[in-house]
Amino acid sequence: MVPILKNIPVPEARAIVLSVAVGIILLLLKFAAYFVTGSAAIFSDALESIVNVLAASIALYSLRIAHAPADPEHPYGHGKAEFLAAAFEGGMILLAAVVITIRTIDILLHKSAPTVGRLDLGIALIGTAMVLNGAAGFYLIRIGRRTKSLTLEADGQHLLADAIT
Repeated sequence: MVPILKNIPVPEARAIVLSVAVGIILLLLKFAAYFVTGSAAIFSDALESIVNVLAASIALYSLRIAHAPADPEHPYGHGKAEFLAAAFEGGMILLAAVVITIRTIDILLHKSAPTVGRLDLGIALIGTAMVLNGAAGFYLIRIGRRTKSLTLEADGQHLLADAIT
C-alpha cells in the first residue's frame, strides 16, 4: 500500500485518489482552455481548479488522520479531522471567489478583457471538464454517504457544484 494511504479503507482511498487525479486533469484542461481562448470566465474557472487540487489533497491527508487508530492523546480517535477538512474546503472556495471577483472588477474597470478566440476548442475542453467534474462529484458523494465520510461527501458536493456552474 502507498504510505500516504495508510489507515484509509480501500473504498475511501480509491475515491480520494480519484478526486486528486481528476482535480489535476481538470486543472490542466481548464488552463489549456484558457490559453486557447483567452476567456476571463475560463480563467476564473481554471483558478478555481487550483482550489480543487488543494482541497482534494487536504482531504486525502485528513482521511489518513481520521482513520488513524486511537492513541493516549486521542482516546476516541481522530475522526474530527474530517470536519476540519470540510471547513478548509469551504474556506478555499471562498478565497477563490474573492480572487475571481477581484479579477473581474479589474477587467470591468480597466476594460482589459482579452479578445476571445478558438471558442470551439475552448468549449470542447470545458465540456469535457464539466462531465469529468460531475461524474467524479456523484461518485464521491455516493462513496462518502456509504462510508459516512463527511470529507468525501463535501469534496463530491464541491465538484458537483463546479460542474453545474
